[in-house]
Amino acid sequence: MNIILATCGSRGDVQPMIALCLALKDKGHAVRLIGPPEKASWAQQLKCPYLGFGKDVTAFIDTMKNATSLYAGFSFISFVHKEIQTQFKELPDLVKDADLIMGSSLMFGLSSIAQALNIPYRYIAFTPQLFPSSNHPFLALKTQTLPLWLNRFSWDTAKILDTFILTRQLNQYRKKAGLGPIKDAWDHILGHHPILACDSAIAGIPADVTKHIVQTGFLHLELPCPGHMDLERFIQNGSKPVYAGFGSMPPEDQKKNIPLLIHAAKHLGKRLVIAKFWKDSGPVVNEEDVFFITAYPHLNLFPRMAAVIHHGGAGTTAAAAISGVPQIIVPHILDQYFHGQKIYANHLGPKPIWRKKLTQKNMTDALDECLSNSQIRQTAKDTAKKIDMEKSMRMTIRTIEQTKNLI
Repeated sequence: MNIILATCGSRGDVQPMIALCLALKDKGHAVRLIGPPEKASWAQQLKCPYLGFGKDVTAFIDTMKNATSLYAGFSFISFVHKEIQTQFKELPDLVKDADLIMGSSLMFGLSSIAQALNIPYRYIAFTPQLFPSSNHPFLALKTQTLPLWLNRFSWDTAKILDTFILTRQLNQYRKKAGLGPIKDAWDHILGHHPILACDSAIAGIPADVTKHIVQTGFLHLELPCPGHMDLERFIQNGSKPVYAGFGSMPPEDQKKNIPLLIHAAKHLGKRLVIAKFWKDSGPVVNEEDVFFITAYPHLNLFPRMAAVIHHGGAGTTAAAAISGVPQIIVPHILDQYFHGQKIYANHLGPKPIWRKKLTQKNMTDALDECLSNSQIRQTAKDTAKKIDMEKSMRMTIRTIEQTKNLI
């Protein structure tokens, strides 16, 4: 098949799609991934057929001081609207020869484009929280312990708001393309046969979701492990360290966390590996018990850690789970709160700490629980044994290849 994959978002949105693109390519399919332009050179280094498209998402995130402010929320909505405009303007010519179009993350215009071109379409989700349910709230809500009726109410409210945020914009294109209007933009974006690329050991499909969803497991990308002798010496020169990193969250906000993280680790006598995602020099001097690392593959690093502190992105959560290590999640936005609650409920880590509530004390307490609680540590090991990333990829490819039988 001639398959077009398309995504828009941060590295966590792009990386699993690169993994899928490479796997489909190995199966003999003609495949190309369309994604943020700043990821093009990285994808090409991995031999992934990739086309840069839209605005630089990383540069947009880097302009924010933090991801939790009201300003950040409005900026995000504005960014998405502009991206949808670009999708409607440029994507039709790029995908018109495809046998199948698959979208993920912020590719919100793709479902209508596929319909206008009469090309089969499927959406890939990396978290069950994208599917409206009474078992979890709409993504904009942080609290994950609301009553069932209130969760459902949040989705009903979001549907009304989407009339002004998404549905109206999609219908403007649809009218020009000769298509009838839609009433529920999110239902249309998800499509009739979405794929949930999330490990069931972390979260499954709620029973009240009526869509025909195939859950396959997360799509891990096995990256070449760079030689890093300084890191090797650090890891081997003492007890297992703790990893701390917050993915693609705003760099300025990440730097503010460094003293807090170092204090918590040293208070408990633990060494620390910190992910450095900012460009300037800043506080990056390695100490005896602290090591800064840039862009090191999680699947190679996490199994060697005593615990992983992170933001709760779907990819990092999945990587920590398959590595068999306890997790402390500090959610900043959207589905990160959902993942934090699931990790806590499944005894894979302590209660999540919201970014705005992060202090030295609660991080120290969470890390202490993470390291000393034998149930958490054993459950993390047992959960890792239940996850088979090769099986997840095979199931995803098989599901994609069966699309013609569904549509």
